[in-house]
Amino acid sequence: MEAAHSPSPPMSAPPRLSSWFDRILPRLVLYYALLFGLSWSVWNVVPVGLRDFVVRNLGPVMGGAQVTRDPAAPFSPAVTGGLGASHEMAFLAVFVGVSAILLALPMAWVYMHTRQKKGYQQSVVHTIVLLPAVVAAVSLLVRNNVGLAFSLAGIVAAVRFRTTLEDSKDAVFIFAVSALGLACGVHLEFAAALSLLFSCIALGLSYSDFGRTPPSLEGARADQHLQRAVQIANRTSQFVARLDREILEGMAPAQLDALAQRVKRRRVELGDASERWDATLLVVVTDDAGRPAVEQVLTEYAKKYEFTRAEFLDGATRLTYSVRARKAVPLEELAAAVERDCLPYVTSAELVEP
Repeated sequence: MEAAHSPSPPMSAPPRLSSWFDRILPRLVLYYALLFGLSWSVWNVVPVGLRDFVVRNLGPVMGGAQVTRDPAAPFSPAVTGGLGASHEMAFLAVFVGVSAILLALPMAWVYMHTRQKKGYQQSVVHTIVLLPAVVAAVSLLVRNNVGLAFSLAGIVAAVRFRTTLEDSKDAVFIFAVSALGLACGVHLEFAAALSLLFSCIALGLSYSDFGRTPPSLEGARADQHLQRAVQIANRTSQFVARLDREILEGMAPAQLDALAQRVKRRRVELGDASERWDATLLVVVTDDAGRPAVEQVLTEYAKKYEFTRAEFLDGATRLTYSVRARKAVPLEELAAAVERDCLPYVTSAELVEP
């Protein structure tokens, strides 16, 4: 007879690139390297004529715009690229919008990573990604035009944007991405430096846990909490009320039953005689009305009883009770009383002594 060969355990697969990319620091390094590297490579491989064309049309957002006193001219003629005013404005709007989103993505990742312990709002993440593009487009629109700037300020003042931020860190991120969007519409190199610098500083503060409570103060605070908890525990009524309010209210019925059984076993282990039973009574009933009848007899003849569980049999139900007999009523008489007084619902009553 050939021996059966058990299948060999599967070999563990090597870690995938995606699991490495899920880490925030490698993700940021790879993203910035690809973003700046691709930009530099594309800039070096494009023809000279196309490069000059891009330089002329992107002058207003690359630090090449000059201030003009003509409010009707959004850009200086020295940097006009030849596309026409409307086409140049559309080209710049698309360019600064995409650039703002690309530079805001790592800031959104840093926010998600640094807020994962307390939880973050998805709406704030979306705001961090979208707000810089809007601010960049607006700053491009009102550039060198005082009338448009004051009109926009009046519109923003009339339309109130109300939101509640749970943490001051959320407000800092919103302010940072607003500055990023403004920089994208004015000076793109400064915007790239701001995105990189802010991401590095925020991530460094998170990893170093900067500003945490000093160990000396932390130990004193822990001692105070411990003393307070001991004082509350020594007051039985306050302890039970707090336990019910903070723990028991949130538990499911099945969890409460399991906790009750654990408490009973614990009381028996501690030597509490009130939780010790004389025997276990097994009663087989044929109808739902059998349990009320059985418990009425137990109330009359037993000193104490407790329903444990119900098991469904073929056409019947077996009820299990833990009972303690009275001094004047033996256990055998208790079982006989259940069989006698609970007809026709009870078919048998059996005692199982511990």
